[in-house]
Order: sequence, then C-alpha cells, then structure tokens
Amino acid sequence: MGEYANLLTLPDEFALLLHKPSGSHVAGANLNTGTAAAEIGELVLRGRMVPQSTAVQLLDAASSGHPWMDQLLTQFQQVAGRENHPVELSWWLQLRSNAFFAHRAVLVDRGVLRVERRKFLGLLPDDRYHPDRSIRTALLAELHGMARGELPPDGRLALLGALVHRSGLEHALDFDREQRTRLKAIADREDLGDAVPAPVAAMLRAMATMPTAIAMAGG
Repeated sequence: MGEYANLLTLPDEFALLLHKPSGSHVAGANLNTGTAAAEIGELVLRGRMVPQSTAVQLLDAASSGHPWMDQLLTQFQQVAGRENHPVELSWWLQLRSNAFFAHRAVLVDRGVLRVERRKFLGLLPDDRYHPDRSIRTALLAELHGMARGELPPDGRLALLGALVHRSGLEHALDFDREQRTRLKAIADREDLGDAVPAPVAAMLRAMATMPTAIAMAGG
C-alpha cells in the first residue's frame, strides 16, 4: 500500500471513499452505519474485539493513541458491563450516529481532505471536502485490484471491500459487473484465501446484519 498505510484506519479509508473528487459526498441514512461498522472492523483487525456470531466482544480496552478509538472502547466497555457481555453489532451501530463526521474530521486534521468553506444563498453552510486525489486513487486501485483477482484479500482489504459492497457503493466507485460479483463473494466469505484471519472472516459474517444500501445522491 502507499505511504498512508499507517496513517489511516479502516473507518478513515471508508469515509474517504465516500467523498467525491468534486468535494461533495455520497448522501444517505447509512453513512454513519457503514463508518461505524468500519470502526468495529478496525478493532477486530487490532485484536481489540472478537466477533461472536452477530455480536462482538471486547478483548482489550487499553489506550490506543487514537481519540476516536479510545472513546469507542470506553463506551463499549460501559455497555458490555462488568461481565463483558457480547454486544449485538446491529444494535451497537445505531449508537454511532456521528461516526462519518468524526472520521471526516480526522481526514481534515491529517490533510487528506481539504475544506472549501461555502454558503448556499449566502446563508446556509455548504462546505466542500476535496479528497487528496493521489491517496484516494491509490486506495481505489487496491480495491479494484482485489476485485479483479490481481491482489489476494488480506484482513483489511476484505473488510473494506465488504463494506463497499454492503453499502451499495460499487457503482459510484466504478466497479464493473465482474468486480461487483467478486466483492459480493468476499462479503459472503467465499474463497477468502489464507491471508484473511479467522476473526475477520467472522466479522464479515456479522456485518451481514448491518443495514445496507446507502442512497447514492450527491451531498
């Protein structure tokens, strides 16, 4: 991957893909749901959580160095209680109602999104968020390479590809029919290969419970 490999987490990458080169973003009720699912995916990748069927269980709530992650781990620990009960993923995702905007702020802070301040009719905020084209293009190249079968999926790419599929972003991101079929197969845990860890495969199964299809109107 490019130089941003250690800079962006999975929800940052998903939020970046939702931003169009024009500065607008894909609009829809499930923007936050998809980004929140990516947050859980990142924690599974880091060994902080483990899927249990359609739920996830906390393994490690220690400080991570990422403010959003530490806040989420604290909240999750409170919900799980002293006995650390598994928490249903579909229920938890509804609580993260600001996930997309939180990671937009991360992308702005790290210079991956450039803010253009605007007002509609001179009154209403109508800001634009222009993505760094080289970073976004490199990320899309990885996903398209996986969808063409040129790159074997690892844990991160499998989760990101599944999120693109579950959220209905394939058309907006120019995946052709064959590539969309491949993303669906990855989301459905078909032929993942040896590079995808078992917890990630379990997370893919749990993600099937998340609401799907972000509306594809411009934001």
